[in-house]
Amino acid sequence: MRHELAKTKNVRLFISAVGELRNRPLGVEGMGLLWGEPGEGKTTVVAYAANTMDGIFLRANACWTVTAMLGALVTELGGAPRARRSVMMDDISQRLMNQDRVIFIDEADYLFRQTEMLDTLRDIYDLTGAAVVLIGMERIARTIQDRGRFARRITQWVEFKGVDLDDARTLADTVCEVKLADDLLEHLHREAKANVGRMVVGLSRIEQMAKTSGLETVTLDDWADRPLYFDQPKFRKRG
Repeated sequence: MRHELAKTKNVRLFISAVGELRNRPLGVEGMGLLWGEPGEGKTTVVAYAANTMDGIFLRANACWTVTAMLGALVTELGGAPRARRSVMMDDISQRLMNQDRVIFIDEADYLFRQTEMLDTLRDIYDLTGAAVVLIGMERIARTIQDRGRFARRITQWVEFKGVDLDDARTLADTVCEVKLADDLLEHLHREAKANVGRMVVGLSRIEQMAKTSGLETVTLDDWADRPLYFDQPKFRKRG
């Protein structure tokens, strides 16, 4: 498998949205949101965007606090965490005003567990004008819409949905080292329910089978009735 990013419609839409945030005119808010179900490729495209745009990539987690968030951000900006939040806020603000960088926060759903974290992030944005992109699960968009003061700052709303067959072909041609015939690609797309993550798992299995069998192109007949996935088993309740 090749470690390359497939430029699907979802990916192109997100990259374009981030570009608009970076180059927005004066007076236009500069926050964005990327959301979608697990396995739609959100984290992969955000890591790519952060690397190619010299962005700041942070991953929230269940243990995050305001202090932890500020410490992670100041570290990415080249500073050092401090005991006092106010000192870190001042340091972060100065550094961001001198660096044109986008802040990407993955697993942003965790931010909504503490109002103080959201308020602090909003303060950083208001003070510096740095573009901020949140990445979360499918329910985060509704959660944000219920918070009017925060929602009005978001001008780029991007939802990652399942890919169509054209994107499935783009994905297969980009990451898989063997060729898939159209009938096998359609089978994979259907079995994966258009989910990018599951498609990549299936492509890996197809590639492994093709290399073992000496095939450069794999058809549905070649694949036969082999399973594409080994899903979790279902157990009967006892007692």
